Amino acid sequence: MLVAEIGEEALLKELRNLFAATARSVPVGIGDDAAVVEGAAGLQAVWTTDLFLEGVHFESGWQAPGQLGRKCLAVNLSDIAAMGAEPRYALFSLACPGDTDAGNIIDVARGLNDLAAETGVAVIGGDISESREGLLLSVAAGGLVPAGKAVLRSGARAGDAILVTGYLGNAAGGLTLRRKDIESEYRSLRDAFLSPVPRLAEALLAREAGATAMTDLSDGLASDLRHICVESGMGAEIYHERLPVHPELLEASSEYGWDLDNLVLAGGEDYGLLFTMPAGAADAAALAIEGQTGTSVAVIGEIKAGKAMTVVCEYGRLADLPEHGFDHFLPHG
Repeated sequence: MLVAEIGEEALLKELRNLFAATARSVPVGIGDDAAVVEGAAGLQAVWTTDLFLEGVHFESGWQAPGQLGRKCLAVNLSDIAAMGAEPRYALFSLACPGDTDAGNIIDVARGLNDLAAETGVAVIGGDISESREGLLLSVAAGGLVPAGKAVLRSGARAGDAILVTGYLGNAAGGLTLRRKDIESEYRSLRDAFLSPVPRLAEALLAREAGATAMTDLSDGLASDLRHICVESGMGAEIYHERLPVHPELLEASSEYGWDLDNLVLAGGEDYGLLFTMPAGAADAAALAIEGQTGTSVAVIGEIKAGKAMTVVCEYGRLADLPEHGFDHFLPHG
């Protein structure tokens, strides 16, 4: 069977099962935003990695090289944040054709290094190779978390509130503008796609406020909430009217005839945080995080017993949450 036929989730499940035996000694292996391994006394180390492949994750000319470098590190730091950990180290590798402008590669590295300096991350190594076609960038990032304090996807419980930071669908809107070569003034959408911000401080505050499960919004609300629900053995109910939608996304969707619900529920690469916590603590935690970081936090739903994942629309009408957000092996418009 072809990879395109089974899809990304099924392939990841097969690989997770394959490597499970060799990872028995680690506290958290494949299946969360990052792996957790034993560190120094009282600490555990958290490691993650991501690929950026030209023609798949970005196209030439979509963004300045420095923006691309920042984004490569940012998405890894977002995974570290989603574990409730603090980033410390990064490895940076790349492959490019021999006729690539060396200045562009240096600018990519400079952008990555700028974000590393801003977040206290040391870039400690990597690798360089030739590629036959296109640019390939790879970052692995490591961080630290107090032992036993990593916030996993598997901790959600019935009755927990579901919260998100920032807006949903902005990055998908920005990507749509890029793909369709639309020149517009929708800066919030473009910036969300080109220059995502890892929510490091917000994640630590969520952890300290009692977050029971957490992930970052990389594949879209539908997929990422499903990850939490599957790992926790729970269902979820989302309230449509509470989903945080930026005015620019509303305006652009109206102007260009976009499917707003699809962007908000299934659009990926927002890199905000999606987390759960006891309902009684949710409003206070949202206010505290917003007050200390300036990042908006919305309570958008509730974890439910069972496996159903639904959206409560107007007049109490229920609709199934979309099955998928972003999947590398599904066709993309």
